Parts: sequence; structure tokens; C-alpha cells
Amino acid sequence: MFERGYWTVTRVAGVPLRLHWSTALGALVFGGLRFAPAAWLSFLVIVLLHEVGHALVVRALRHRVVALEVTGFGGLCRWSGAATPLERSMIAWGGVLAQAVLLVAALAALALGGFRVMPFGGELAYAFVWTNLWLIGLNLLPFAPLDGAEAWRIVSELRRYRRTRLDARAGRALLDQILARPAPSRPAARPPAGREPGDGVRAERRAPPSAPAPGSDGARSDVGSSRDLADLLRQVGDEAGRARRGGER
Repeated sequence: MFERGYWTVTRVAGVPLRLHWSTALGALVFGGLRFAPAAWLSFLVIVLLHEVGHALVVRALRHRVVALEVTGFGGLCRWSGAATPLERSMIAWGGVLAQAVLLVAALAALALGGFRVMPFGGELAYAFVWTNLWLIGLNLLPFAPLDGAEAWRIVSELRRYRRTRLDARAGRALLDQILARPAPSRPAARPPAGREPGDGVRAERRAPPSAPAPGSDGARSDVGSSRDLADLLRQVGDEAGRARRGGER
């Protein structure tokens, strides 16, 4: 329905701003089917500001904004990029946060009496405060195509991100422990009995040292070190498995 019938109003930082022909119908319904220029303007401001909020978060996450569109049923921020589930949730929150900024600004202007000196100030104040607040609540309902379908996933995504970071930190600690572990040392060879010290040195130079006999202290040291290393590697594997299972949930 909204693939055609757009009018490109302008371009902001290379991003086209387009209005659909149904925008006039939506503004008319928003104004209560009466001549209400202030209500029509409020409709455009709220919808456009909501989409600008999405676009700002998309840019902040280094993705590409394709277009901003306003229709009679709301708006659309078209963007492209390989966003993670956490980034999609953040983008969904961008539109609601932009409306929240408008709400705070409207409340401040209302408290300072700024709407009293503006034409149609009462209608603008009502739209920017009460209608805006109602639209924020509507957008946060957890149903597609509303923003709440993606926005509320940020809770589970932040938990998953924190759990993955903790598992990765534990894995790095185990790896550092393995790398910092000193290599097993072999006991020094003794010269055979009945020989002079000089003869033993010359004999060792001529023939390579033989492997320690089974059951000797050197063999027991090597076996113990191998078992310790195997235990550490098993712990690393367990931590990696927990991290992988946490990422698949």
C-alpha cells in the first residue's frame, strides 16, 4: 500500500524525506475531522520526530539510513545494515526516546507559559503533551509492527550480553593461568658411581642423556604436570561450552 504515492520534500544529509498522499488523510483524522491547522502540524511533528529518533540511533550504530517516510498511519525509517538483536532493540527505542524529549520540552514550555503567546497554543500543548504521551504508550505495546515488539527484547539481550562477557572473562583467566604455568623441570643427571667427575662430564658430552626409567621421579613429575594441564584444558572447554549455550538461548 505504501510502496508508491510518495512526494520527496527535501533531503537531509543525503537522506530523502518523503510524504505519502495518505498523510493529509491521517492529519485530518488526527485533528478530529475539522479545520485544525495546529493539530495537523502536531501530527507531522510527532511522526517525523519519531522517525528522526530511529535514524539518529541507526547513524550512531554506524548503519545506513535509506529514507524517512511519513504516511497517514504513522511513519517509517528505512535503513540497512547487519544489526545485532541488541542493536535492533536500541533502534526501536530511538523513536520513543525522541518523543520523550518532545514531551519534556512541551512540559517545560507549558510551565513557563510559552504556549500562551503562540497561535493555537492550547491545541499545540495538548498534542505535544497528552496526545504524544498516548502515542508513546501505544508504540511500546509488545506487538508487531509496533516498536515494542523489538524494544522490550533489550532486557533479555542485555542479560545475554552480560553473561557472555562474564564467561569470556573466565575463559581468558584460565588461558592466562595455563600460559603462565612454568614448564616441568627434569632432575639433573648424576655421574655413574666409580667415575671421576671429569669422566662423567666427558661421557655426557659424547652420548645424549637417556630417558628416565619408568617409575623414576622425572616420570612422575611429567605425569602430574600432564594431568594438571589436562584439568585446566577441561575447565576451558567447560567455560566455552557454557558461553556457547548461553549465546544459543
